[in-house]
Amino acid sequence: MKIGLSDEEIREHRAVTIQGAVEGALIGTGIAFPAFYLLNKRFRYYHSLPLPLKVLGGVIVITPLISIRGEQRGLEYDRQHWTGVGKTELERSEQAERERWASMGLKDKVAYWAARHQLSVIMGSWATTMTIAGHIILRDPMLTMSQKVVQARLWAQGLTIGVLIATAALTHAQRVDAVETRRHGGDHSWLHVRD
Repeated sequence: MKIGLSDEEIREHRAVTIQGAVEGALIGTGIAFPAFYLLNKRFRYYHSLPLPLKVLGGVIVITPLISIRGEQRGLEYDRQHWTGVGKTELERSEQAERERWASMGLKDKVAYWAARHQLSVIMGSWATTMTIAGHIILRDPMLTMSQKVVQARLWAQGLTIGVLIATAALTHAQRVDAVETRRHGGDHSWLHVRD
């Protein structure tokens, strides 16, 4: 791994990071504008929202994609320019990870993915449950709009608590399995959840 970077390498890294940010902006715009158009055409309530609130929705989609894609491009550049022991260790680690993944069954792959992406699972579950609950509740003609919003939020919160409990149970089961595996000499180091 290099410690000192030349001015040229810093410029190249900045350029690929900016390129990634532009890609993220284009992807985000490609998602936000069609969604804005469809929501505006199909839902009278969305059509009646003030423009700043609609713009906020676009910002919530576009801004994270700019950051994520820019960071991904920067990390790719870093990996391509590693040398020496750092590069060898990274390649060895990636090969071990590929071999471990290939040897897993479907259940283990799901558990592995869930352990590595707990926050994504929780946030995705929250967004999904909020969308489903909102869609079902918004169809009820007997409720006022404020009652519908409260009902959707309550359902989403309840379902999110369920997801958090399931995630905690999964984490606990993985840690118990890791302790048992260490006791018996097996290698399930992938089960360790990062704190």
